[in-house]
Amino acid sequence: MEEFEQQANTASLPSLRLYYDIFLSFRGEDTRNNITNNLYNALYSKGIRVFRDSEGLTQGDEISTGLIEAINDSAAVIAIISPNYASSRWCLEELATIYELGKLVLPLFYRVNPSDVRRQLGPFLDGFRDLERKFSPEKMMRWRNAMERVGGVSGWVYDNGDESQLIQLVVQRVLNELSNSPMVVAPFVVGIDYSLKELIRQLDVKCNGVKILGLHGIGGVGKTTLSKALYNKLASHFTHRTFILNVKEIATQQGIMSLQKKIIQGLFPSNAFSFSPANANEGREKFRRMLREKRILLVLDDVDYVNDGVNILKALMGDKNWFFEGSRVVISTRNKGVLIENIVDETFEVRELGDTDSLKLFSYYAFRRPDPSPTFLNLSKQIVSITGKLPLALEVFGSFLFDKRSEEEWVDALGKLKQIRSPRLQDILKISYDGLDDEEKCIFLDVACLFLDQLDKKVENVIDVMEGCGFRARIAFDTLTTRSLIKVIDGGDLWMHDQLRDMGRQIVREEGFSEPGKRSRLWDVADVLSVLQGRKGTQHIQGIILDQQQRYSSKIKTTKAITREQFQEVPSFSSALAYIKELYKGQFQNDAKETNELVLNTEVFDGIVNLRLLQLDNVKLEGNLGKLPSSLKWLQWKRCNLSSYYSNYYPSELAILDLSESQIERIGSREWTWSRKKAANKLKVMNISDCHKISAIPDLSKHKMLEKLIAERCSNLQRIHKTVGNLKTLRHLNLKDCSNLVEFPSEVSGLKNLEKLILSGCAKLKQLPEDIGKMKSLQELLLDKTAIEKLPSSIFRLTKLERLSLNHCYSLKQLPGLVGNLSALKELSLNGSAVEEIPDSIKNLEKLHTLNLIWCKSLAALPHSVGNLKSLANLWLYGSAIEIVPESIGCLYYLRSLSLGNCQQLTALPVSIKGLASLVELQIEKVPIRSLPHVGALKSLKTLEIRNCERLGSLPDSIGELLALKTMTITRNDAITELPESVGELQNLVILRLTRCKRLHKLPDSIGELKNLVHLLMEETAVTVLPKTFGMLSSLMILRMGKKPFCQVPQSTEITETATDAEKETEPIVLPSSFSELSLLEELNARAWRIIGKIPDDFEKLSSLELINFGHNDFSHLPSSLKGLHFLKKLLIPHCKQLKALPPLPSSLLEINAANCGALESMHDISELLFLRELNLANCMSLVGVQGVECLRSLKMLHMVGCNVSCASIVRRKLDKVALKNLDNFSIPSNEIPSWFTPSEVHFSKHENNEIKAVIIAIVVSVNCAEPDDLRDELPELANIFAKIVRANRPVFTTGMYLAGVPTTPEDQVYLCRYQDYHPLVSILEDGDIIQVGLGNLPVTGIELKKCGIHLVHENDDDYEGNEESLDESQQSISERLTRFYGASNRENNIFSSNSAQEDGEGEGSDNFLSFIKEIFYTLKYLLFRKF
Repeated sequence: MEEFEQQANTASLPSLRLYYDIFLSFRGEDTRNNITNNLYNALYSKGIRVFRDSEGLTQGDEISTGLIEAINDSAAVIAIISPNYASSRWCLEELATIYELGKLVLPLFYRVNPSDVRRQLGPFLDGFRDLERKFSPEKMMRWRNAMERVGGVSGWVYDNGDESQLIQLVVQRVLNELSNSPMVVAPFVVGIDYSLKELIRQLDVKCNGVKILGLHGIGGVGKTTLSKALYNKLASHFTHRTFILNVKEIATQQGIMSLQKKIIQGLFPSNAFSFSPANANEGREKFRRMLREKRILLVLDDVDYVNDGVNILKALMGDKNWFFEGSRVVISTRNKGVLIENIVDETFEVRELGDTDSLKLFSYYAFRRPDPSPTFLNLSKQIVSITGKLPLALEVFGSFLFDKRSEEEWVDALGKLKQIRSPRLQDILKISYDGLDDEEKCIFLDVACLFLDQLDKKVENVIDVMEGCGFRARIAFDTLTTRSLIKVIDGGDLWMHDQLRDMGRQIVREEGFSEPGKRSRLWDVADVLSVLQGRKGTQHIQGIILDQQQRYSSKIKTTKAITREQFQEVPSFSSALAYIKELYKGQFQNDAKETNELVLNTEVFDGIVNLRLLQLDNVKLEGNLGKLPSSLKWLQWKRCNLSSYYSNYYPSELAILDLSESQIERIGSREWTWSRKKAANKLKVMNISDCHKISAIPDLSKHKMLEKLIAERCSNLQRIHKTVGNLKTLRHLNLKDCSNLVEFPSEVSGLKNLEKLILSGCAKLKQLPEDIGKMKSLQELLLDKTAIEKLPSSIFRLTKLERLSLNHCYSLKQLPGLVGNLSALKELSLNGSAVEEIPDSIKNLEKLHTLNLIWCKSLAALPHSVGNLKSLANLWLYGSAIEIVPESIGCLYYLRSLSLGNCQQLTALPVSIKGLASLVELQIEKVPIRSLPHVGALKSLKTLEIRNCERLGSLPDSIGELLALKTMTITRNDAITELPESVGELQNLVILRLTRCKRLHKLPDSIGELKNLVHLLMEETAVTVLPKTFGMLSSLMILRMGKKPFCQVPQSTEITETATDAEKETEPIVLPSSFSELSLLEELNARAWRIIGKIPDDFEKLSSLELINFGHNDFSHLPSSLKGLHFLKKLLIPHCKQLKALPPLPSSLLEINAANCGALESMHDISELLFLRELNLANCMSLVGVQGVECLRSLKMLHMVGCNVSCASIVRRKLDKVALKNLDNFSIPSNEIPSWFTPSEVHFSKHENNEIKAVIIAIVVSVNCAEPDDLRDELPELANIFAKIVRANRPVFTTGMYLAGVPTTPEDQVYLCRYQDYHPLVSILEDGDIIQVGLGNLPVTGIELKKCGIHLVHENDDDYEGNEESLDESQQSISERLTRFYGASNRENNIFSSNSAQEDGEGEGSDNFLSFIKEIFYTLKYLLFRKF
């Protein structure tokens, strides 16, 4: 069922139109003369091509060939399922055929219940019974399957509502699908199923170890398609994952470090790691260490050799040891030689498609159906054979033939194919290129050579440029898309297959193979500089791309910025001197860098008289800018070096000007010089975004053709010249985040063609022009986060306005009474505004689709007329002050999403909610309701969320009627004691959340019927017994049922009456015998379930387990069968006070947490746990040793605070320097810090040739256990100790230190934390910064930070891998010194200690005195350092 619903949610109409857009399937006697006829007419009137069988299927039992052809030649099907639909064998036959042909079905349930359709009940019951007497079981099963599928698709439900509104929604959906179709990247994929299964088998994500797989094959064979499909299959198994397209292109254009940075940003989008290396060697080393931090999925597409034979893969990474355990890397390449054996484990050759799949793929693009029509079958087979069965060739050539329906045209195309000797892919692709007209060819070459390397590849921006060149760009782009020569992906980005790109670039190279100056387009930096600097430009050149990469910039404030702020806040001699010092340093650094910038004189363009397109980002131009070629149509000069850009600089034909991210202060001049170059009026688009020094937009009255003005984030912009209001051609005006803009032109009557006005983020803008109603063409008005106090009364005249956004307008208290006159409005968003009332006229907004009233805290009521919004699909009231939801809401037949979260004044839901037949999502949170109305009528509901409704006492039995429900969330409830038995009827339920339902003590016996349940989350409930049917949850993968430790979960009244507290405490918890049947279970959390005794050995039947959390239980033994859980990654058993021994454990483990297991005496040898990353044995006071710890080369964290000293000493002796170097966190009982650590804080000085690699912090802490603190004792780690970077007396970065294990004894404990160079504590350090460690302000008591030491690890300080026994301390590596200090002989080392008397009696006499002298010495040194 999930499969069918997914089809409706994610599928769209095929990317190219067939003969028909829609095939109508209907029961004539029910609907022919009403909804079917009306829908047909509505679709037809919108230009949608519809097939309707006027005669119907009335003869014979089989569907006619002509009807099959019509279905095949239709993009999608609208199935109108009416009460008598199933009484017609012809309707059922038609529906079954539609599904067998793989068509997208959009169902309209006309006076029927989707549940009845799915189960063939209600009005369909008798019809199927009659048919069963006449037809075979096989045919009946085929028809039933078709009905089940269509009933499982989320469509439109119509009972007795407004039919015209329904038809309008259906038409709009079809139009949206048709307009969105170019967004599909791969609309039809065949022949990859076997390869996909084989690759998934090889990668086996459940196994530990690192696997690197290489896909290789010739260009166009489908490597990218297969890689994407593989990524989609594996992505859900990885938190950190990324897919990098066009690796060769990135490495060639931007370099290996840019590629590394892109990978890191993709894997860690939250910026948990900083990546800004100074050079390639540092980048490679830092990249390696970052990859070792987390389990990742990395797919690199199109890896190859670049720059004189450099292997990208070899330059990018080393062997498998670079990656965290369990990581998977997939590499696709045309060149098998790239896949180096010591990096890649296995290779897989992607081969051409087979005969059947090749014909099917070709047929899809040529005919939009799985098989060719008989007339073209033989020709199709010949073409498939000649094209070599390569998917790209089949797609492009098939698309080329799509609009050619005569045999003569096909024979001609076949002849061209046969003329190619030994056909190469690019020769085949070129046939499609040759079929373009001259304008389309020009645009194709512009895209292939110039625009694919842009960071901003939005197709709309490229269309603007092409239209600026005078081309019919939209028509041409439609043709290129239809021919599969370009595609639009990822929300509007332009994309082209690398083979097509290479073909286009090869066409241009052949224009002047050895003379770049004779080519029409130049994109390679070397070629561009050769031509320009050598003055070799000719009239042949039409386009040039030159982008000098900008440097990485940090978001952390620089010392210069901080000292400037301090001087502004507190002007004084010292603050001025500090700022002047930083200014001097900055100026010196800038002068040094300027010597490396690219400088060109405008004279280099003298011979390039036909130049249309020019990009000069990060380039300094000198000379007469007015001498740029007059033919220039597009000039992109980001980060240009000018302070002013005068109008007489404009080339006479210039249409697009992009000066974004520049230091320009003025555009134009005090006296505009339009008379000098009147042709400058051809400018259509001006972009000055991120020009932070511009304070005003000047007189633009001479720009008679300006269509777009973009000035986003011009933070100093304050004024806009009044002439902007008279720009009659302007369609798009974007002033987003111009935070100092205080006034918009008051006269805007000239903006009659403006379609989009964006003023969001103009925080000082208080009013709009009163005559805004004269913007007759306005479709979008975005005013978010402005200081708007009211909307102009004339706004009601904006009859074309579709989107009005007023989010976070905190001064806006009311809407105009005539807001209902905005007849075209589809979205009204008032999120976070101060609106107090919604006008009653809103009832007239017949097209309104979304009404967003989230966090409207002053809005107490909705007008009753809201029920008239027949098109409303989304009503969001979260956080509003709504007291009553009007009963009229039940009339919103097509509402799909209703949010009532945090409506704390709302005490009840209206009974009429049952009328929301199309509702898919219902969210109720922090609403003081006590009961739910009858919800069984919500047949389309898929998501039900009820959070923090503490007074809700029960769920209605009708909950079981929500057969489409996939996710049910009932959390943070204090009243519900049990779920109704009808829950077992929710056959499609996938996720059930019951977390913190504190009085829920019983699950229904019927829960075992939930065959599709995957996630059951019921932490902190009162449930102590699982039903016997629990093992029947055959799909269950995640089970979280942990209790809150350290306290008792409240029991229900019923339980309290039947058992005393003492009985409840001692009553053993037994898992049902069927529990071991949960063979798919991957995560089990049974924390604090009071499991006692011994866990049975049949636990090994849970063979899929990856995580076990048995913490805070009372069992004494773990099952010996644990070793058989080959996929187990985490074993969490903290606070198991009775546990005495750990049995043999599986080698797959990455983490063991046995903290606070006070009775734990022994552990089985762990030397085989080669993947173990974290071992937590904090406060295991009875433990006598850890056998095999010295073998754990993957160990990154070892926590032993609170253990007995003898055990800790044994472990310390076993750790060599390699182990210490690998450990990022290490803690043991001790009060010692090496003397060569700097106490309390350290000052950082940057050395040009001595990079910092790490920061090691050591602290000594004691906990006053006699001082009770529940928060401190409940936390799994020691809180309230922070490390920070102080710059110019201000903290610029603070991080809480990870100190796992809270000591349960008052003895001193030492924690060592190593921060690698990709951690912000290291990566953002600047000269003069101070690193400090200290206590924070968290409400945690009893923690004493006795001392701390910090050591900076520089390049070569910790790199030596040889034997260091004969070296003195000054020559030893950092890890060797730490090993000796914390090893068996550490008492002989110097220490920095405030507590000179040692517990064991050593260190007395002269040694004690020596320690005292050293303490004084370091203290004085520290004070002097701070002083000066």
